[in-house]
Amino acid sequence: MTHLHTPLPRLTPALLLAAVGLAALCGCRPAPPIKVGFIGGLSGRVSELAIDGRNGAQLAVETLNEQPGPRYELRVHDDALAAVSPAAIVDALADEGDAFAIGPMTSVQAKAMAPEADKRRLVLISPTANSDELSGMDDWFFRVIPPAGPGAMQIADAAVGRGQLTASVMAEWDNRVYSESFTETFATRFRSQGGAVANVVHYESDQHPDYAKIAGELLASHPRVVLLVCGAVDAAIVAQQLRRLDPDVQIAMASWAANVQLLQMGGRAIEGALVLQALDLDSPEPAYVAFRKRYVERYGSPPSQAAVFSYDATMLGAEGLRRRSDGRTLRDALRAPGSWPGLQRTIVLDHFGDSVSRFRLSEVRQGRFVMVGS
Repeated sequence: MTHLHTPLPRLTPALLLAAVGLAALCGCRPAPPIKVGFIGGLSGRVSELAIDGRNGAQLAVETLNEQPGPRYELRVHDDALAAVSPAAIVDALADEGDAFAIGPMTSVQAKAMAPEADKRRLVLISPTANSDELSGMDDWFFRVIPPAGPGAMQIADAAVGRGQLTASVMAEWDNRVYSESFTETFATRFRSQGGAVANVVHYESDQHPDYAKIAGELLASHPRVVLLVCGAVDAAIVAQQLRRLDPDVQIAMASWAANVQLLQMGGRAIEGALVLQALDLDSPEPAYVAFRKRYVERYGSPPSQAAVFSYDATMLGAEGLRRRSDGRTLRDALRAPGSWPGLQRTIVLDHFGDSVSRFRLSEVRQGRFVMVGS
């Protein structure tokens, strides 16, 4: 039998050059970007927290893309949409191949999404969800903000130290997972030192609350201190109503309100208010100063704590990806002993992914947050 062989084409110099060029082109094709999800209530009435968080995450992604190494892409999901369930959001993030997600921004959403993230083995890193109900859980949920409980105790201690032994509390109930825990911790500490909590007023931001009526209810028992557990906009509006009815009442606020919008909207009504701070928005730390300048140039206003922590959370996730070795997951890397760089201070997480840092107490003086405690 005769075997016929088809002769191979002779590689001319032109064909050889084309082949080399094609191989080089295929070999230099850029790797697809690493996808990072963001979860926040961007369409809700109280959306400043999520908007600032998204802005901080976006600047972090842009910073990462300016450095050597892989490129990153931020993919935003609005958890305030009524038709979208927590499970659907986590599924969408996992299905699109996100390496990790920043958020949720509120404790109520974090509590709902954390079990779903466990099922999909998706790391969530929240900038601001810090209810004690989320602490000490062996899950895939991490956070860079301190837990809320010690902060609630700090406010109680400060009020007692000033001789203010009667209190009322206004608690935003849409984010009940946070507000209820914070209120109970404050009340327990306050009462243990001889204080009395006369009234707790619940309200929901999306239900068009009557702020004048709420202020009247808070002051009905003539408290020496009124604690506001809510966002910056609501706190500023209620503070104005409180000052109109009782110019001398001490106003205190949870860290949820520690936002630039509070200073912009509160005016003279919030002078002297005690406000919990997880960060110093006037910090001289070089990394923070550079970030603040960039943020103002980009968005036209100073960054809030949500923006700073969202930037830190994004950089934490990226650094965790770099530290993985020997087949470890990102979760393994983040749970390992060690520290992580932040814009203002080193971030240290415990084995459960909770920040070990603490709040500081500030007082509003001449339109600025001035630190008064450690």
